[in-house]
Amino acid sequence: MDNDCGCGNDARAAYDSHHGGHHGGHHGGHHGGHHSGHGAPLEFDADGQLVVGPVIRPDLFTRPCPIGTLDGSWLLELERRTVFSPEVRGAMRIEVGASSLRVSGDMYSRRVFPPVLEPRLPIPSPFPIPDPGPLAGGPGAAVGGTPGGGAGGPDAPGGAQGDAQGIDPGILGEIPSLSFRWYPAFPASEYSWYFRSNGATYSGGTLTVQIVRHLWNRTTQEFVSTDTGTLTLSCRRPLVVTTASRFLGPSDRMTGTLSIGGTVTNVTARKTSPMYRGCRIEVDAMVNRVFPASATIGSGATATVRSVYATAGWDVTVVTDEINVPNDNDLTNAELATLMTGHRQTVPGEGWRLWLFVGSSQGGLFGIMFDDDTVPREGAAGFADVRLGNDAFIAAAARGRPLDEVPAAFLRTLVHEAGHAFNLWHPKHDVHNPGIGIEIMNQTGDVMGFATAANPYPNNAAFVFSDHDRTSLIHSPDPQVRPGWKNFGWGHGNLSAGLPAPVDVAGLGGDTGDDGLELTITLPAQAYVGEYVTAEVALTNIADQPRTVTTLINLSEGDLVFLHTPPDRTLQHLVDVAVGCGPRPTTVLQPGESVRNHVQVFFTNQGVTFTEPGRHTVAAQLEVDPLTTVRSAPVTVDVRGPASDAEVDISAKTLTPGVGRAMALGDFATDDSARAVLTELAEQHSDTDTGAAGALVLANALTRPFSDVRAQDVRAAAPDDAAHFLDLALTGRSAERATALAVTVASPTEKNAPVVADTIAALKSRAKGGARSAAGKDVAAAQRIAADFVEPQAR
Repeated sequence: MDNDCGCGNDARAAYDSHHGGHHGGHHGGHHGGHHSGHGAPLEFDADGQLVVGPVIRPDLFTRPCPIGTLDGSWLLELERRTVFSPEVRGAMRIEVGASSLRVSGDMYSRRVFPPVLEPRLPIPSPFPIPDPGPLAGGPGAAVGGTPGGGAGGPDAPGGAQGDAQGIDPGILGEIPSLSFRWYPAFPASEYSWYFRSNGATYSGGTLTVQIVRHLWNRTTQEFVSTDTGTLTLSCRRPLVVTTASRFLGPSDRMTGTLSIGGTVTNVTARKTSPMYRGCRIEVDAMVNRVFPASATIGSGATATVRSVYATAGWDVTVVTDEINVPNDNDLTNAELATLMTGHRQTVPGEGWRLWLFVGSSQGGLFGIMFDDDTVPREGAAGFADVRLGNDAFIAAAARGRPLDEVPAAFLRTLVHEAGHAFNLWHPKHDVHNPGIGIEIMNQTGDVMGFATAANPYPNNAAFVFSDHDRTSLIHSPDPQVRPGWKNFGWGHGNLSAGLPAPVDVAGLGGDTGDDGLELTITLPAQAYVGEYVTAEVALTNIADQPRTVTTLINLSEGDLVFLHTPPDRTLQHLVDVAVGCGPRPTTVLQPGESVRNHVQVFFTNQGVTFTEPGRHTVAAQLEVDPLTTVRSAPVTVDVRGPASDAEVDISAKTLTPGVGRAMALGDFATDDSARAVLTELAEQHSDTDTGAAGALVLANALTRPFSDVRAQDVRAAAPDDAAHFLDLALTGRSAERATALAVTVASPTEKNAPVVADTIAALKSRAKGGARSAAGKDVAAAQRIAADFVEPQAR
């Protein structure tokens, strides 16, 4: 007798006697039939225990499912061992390609009291499959595409799905249609683990998947450890297909085992959709601004938000709530954030949802995504009024037109911003270094860089996701993808548990640098927890030839990101709480010239940056042009706890909820508590840069009115109070330092922030002596800083 795995005959006999000789975890064998005891392999887990598979008897009335049946979303449920065992269930995604099969899933667990004797099929979420509605209109109206599971066109769920995914229809066989489609979604508080395939076989109707499991710590909200196991599922269907079996037959249900953690658990999988994930997108629009329900793209096809996401296997339903938001020609970030957080629809259940706003304008931005640390990646906006340029690479009919009069360009912007809300990066910020191209998540400036007079923008744009982004949308863990969970960038910089992307021989981050450009970052060598910290970033041409470079030297417009390593050695990507996108303005650096800007790093999308005492490092990474990314040397910041009474008081105030957010947005919005704390900070500690920053936030906010455009709640401007706080900030410090603080409290995308211009005007009125005096030179330096905030100049 063979002695597989060094096992003795007694073990073999016990195994055969109890299980009829079949092992459900058999790799690559015939899984659909009956094995003799002497032919079945033995498998032992990490603890040396015999792994037991399901008993599969000869079945004369069913046949194996075609492999295409596996493709889609499944509810995976683990059998409860006792009535007191936790209920474990979640979403499993199986992606079947022409020559690939990938599996991933997210599992949630909870204690159920009173105990339930057997798992129950949850009531499906009421979306993203609503009844069809008009293309525009009141609440609940569907926008774009064909809602519901009906037939019709590539925009319907599953329409042209095989072609979009690169699947050979010949291998799919007969795929039953489901009576409804839904996507398992559970409370984030119940999240337990994520798994992905690390090899799989499908033979005789049995799917065997080697999985890597990533365990989740609910306290730290991070993955903490990994282990491995085997998931085995059997898929059979009737030899004779009846109407009843087609409606909900055996091919919609699989059973098997999960062998992991030293135990074997029976599992059941129920198919919920032929697509992988779903999300409801609520669209609100300002009056007289047009949401592009559909657009004719360069290929001549018609595209919608729904059809673009369908190319990534996502079932997106777009519904309008309000399309007559009162007009405001220039919304601030604080006003946009208030509009989103206070007025979007409340939808019951745990189904994924995202808010998308069609607004007026904000400088030259095409769109923006909000990534507050409290509710990350909550929503996004596109700006209808911004105009395309008159360059030869812009389509003639689009030149000089507002964005909402060019549906293809506006649709691309909105889909791109929604992609950020699903935690997709611009390619050059992704550690896997995907190629730069013309797909959805490439920056507008990069896509325009590929345009020509013969193939102009937006006709040259591809309305699909790159393979890398498509894989992330389908297989990355729920905390990484689901809006409102982990911050923008989580799962990218620290190589989280998302399905690994192929890495070429260049390795990670192997993009093209430029030895002729030097990026530097200046930060204080020491800081205490709660101190307002700023940085100066400079890009210098150290070559002997001119160089064309970006002027977006800030953390909010897509080109610059800070890489922060706290004492625990994790890696964080720091960007602003509002991430904007638009064309890339450039300037020419002559040899020896630099462009520079000041940015605040006190509060970013990760919250307060320096909350942990110890040694921190910060490095800058800048996308200079479509082909070049340069990085600074890391700088060290030693962070300590507050020491003096004043520092303790400052720290307590700046770490108060709402204060950091106000400093990042340059406005306390409707947060009266934050306003009161900022007032105390400014009145009591204006001799410190942190107190002065608080005063400048108040000066910026109170100079202008604040509108809640839906509630018609307007905070009137208070110019006298604004002047008082500006005076506190300017007193006792140089013009150069005061202006450096002013440009850091102003939101980087608000080039017309009043605090910057008001600071310069006040400094000029105070200056004594001529331009050559010390005071005059100080004011001149301040003016350069203010000019660089609006548009960095080559100097």
